[in-house]
Amino acid sequence: MFFLLFYSLLATSKPLELSTISDELLINEQLNILQDPSANLSFEHALDQYNTGKFTKNANGKASFGFTHDVIWASVLINNSSVKSIKKVLYLDSAWLDSADFYFIRQNEVVEKAFIGDTIPFSARKNPTRMLSQQYTFKTGTTQVLMRFESKDPLLIPLFLSSEEVIQSNLIASSYFYGFLYGAFFILLVYNIALSISLKNSSYIYYSLYLLSFLSFNIAYTGHGFKFIWPSSVLVQQWAMIFFLYCYFIFGIAFCFEFLKLKLFLPKIYNVKKWIYAGLIALAGTLFLSGEQLLITKVAIILTSFLVIIFLSLGFLALKNGHEMVKFFIPAAFMGAGGAAISAVTTWGYIPYNTLLFHSIEVGMLIEMSILALALAFNLKEMDNARIIAEVNAQVDYLTQLYNRRAFTDVTMPQWHLGIREKKNSSLILLDIDFFKKINDDYGHAAGDEVLKGIAFTLKQKIRKSDVLARWGGEEFIIFLPSTNKAAAIKLANVMRKKIEKMLILHDGNSLKITASFGVAESNERSNKLEDLIKLADIALYKAKNSGRNRVCDIQETTEVKAGQEENNIHSLR
Repeated sequence: MFFLLFYSLLATSKPLELSTISDELLINEQLNILQDPSANLSFEHALDQYNTGKFTKNANGKASFGFTHDVIWASVLINNSSVKSIKKVLYLDSAWLDSADFYFIRQNEVVEKAFIGDTIPFSARKNPTRMLSQQYTFKTGTTQVLMRFESKDPLLIPLFLSSEEVIQSNLIASSYFYGFLYGAFFILLVYNIALSISLKNSSYIYYSLYLLSFLSFNIAYTGHGFKFIWPSSVLVQQWAMIFFLYCYFIFGIAFCFEFLKLKLFLPKIYNVKKWIYAGLIALAGTLFLSGEQLLITKVAIILTSFLVIIFLSLGFLALKNGHEMVKFFIPAAFMGAGGAAISAVTTWGYIPYNTLLFHSIEVGMLIEMSILALALAFNLKEMDNARIIAEVNAQVDYLTQLYNRRAFTDVTMPQWHLGIREKKNSSLILLDIDFFKKINDDYGHAAGDEVLKGIAFTLKQKIRKSDVLARWGGEEFIIFLPSTNKAAAIKLANVMRKKIEKMLILHDGNSLKITASFGVAESNERSNKLEDLIKLADIALYKAKNSGRNRVCDIQETTEVKAGQEENNIHSLR
């Protein structure tokens, strides 16, 4: 009877020869599988089912059984034809199985057994690998390995026959990869948190939460969390991955809405965003309260699979409505959410298991992170340019493109104080267009604007780089001339006056002749305020206009004492 049973064991499946195995081999194709819908089958009954041929060959190398309440029993025969014992490791590329039970059988007797999985604290594992693994020394002859797998998460059992050396080598390689991945995510996370605080921009806030959610989810599902952060908490291990997956989806939607500026480009969708957020949170809350872990995970992976469709659909709609930044968002979303979708359908079992496909969410998110970092940097540059333009516009007169009154004071003050320290005289020219009101009245304000632009252009051609030219207000212009005496300032003013006199402004078929009056003032040892110099130039301008216009006037120092009296009369002539 014993020989019949042993013969049946050998006949059921062709043994896997250890001498022909490379350092590491995915052995799912060599497995014989039995699905137990009742989840109550004992080891003895499972072995009996195997011996009576109830197990079926896993010919297509299936590794994912999706969302199921079934228990998966798997068997593989391993033969060691050498005279020496060979130590190998059965390694599962999965960190979230509730239970993975291993029975090592020789001559129809269990010689060793081990029970591992998420229902046992990580600190209690004999083999402290992130992913589930079981070490065994195969003696000469054939050994049957009968395994029982169960999970409330997607049942994924990519099974490798490996060695300690290969696992150690893979561990070093994965440490470099995850070190780079987590380091890059952490740096980007801190950078975006700093930006969100300083700029008060919701795009950066939600992107930070989106990154944090993915980082936390990845730490949970790769086993890093169970190994390094909560090794004694089975409860956290069972729920952390699902919780962070929902956070990843919700904050991904929120980031998408803000980054794409749906308020501007897709207002109808933006107006219902509160209902969308409320619906997602209510759905997640209801599912978690139900306690049905398999259902909760199933819904989470369905939502994650649709994330790429949501991102791309909204992205193309925003692009159609003129949002330029979407050119960054669409390829980023395709890589990031697309990688998540591929990992999801691999986990689900809709496409055959492949290590690269299974980890495509990490590769995709790494590429997405790089593209979005570029996009956010570009957005920051655009914001900075807008700020600079706003600052420039606040200092520049929009019509003449000269400094305005405020900017004139800001730009002139450093040179004014330098002149005082070095005891160098400075001069100032104040000019006013003659009969400007009549031009506006007779030809319209458009004609007046052309006159102002024409004079601004003429004045710019005659000043030095160190001089400061500004539109002082209305039809008045002001020029500060550092290290310039009054005689040189009067000479320059006359050059400008003659140039303006020769100007011909064409507007709507009309030729407009214009003139301007100039007032010149020079600083002296008693002048320590720029405002005083401007007042003197204003008095000189009053004198020029009162003396017949189209001329250059200055004032004597004795006139300063009358400045307060004459200033009250200036505006009555304009």
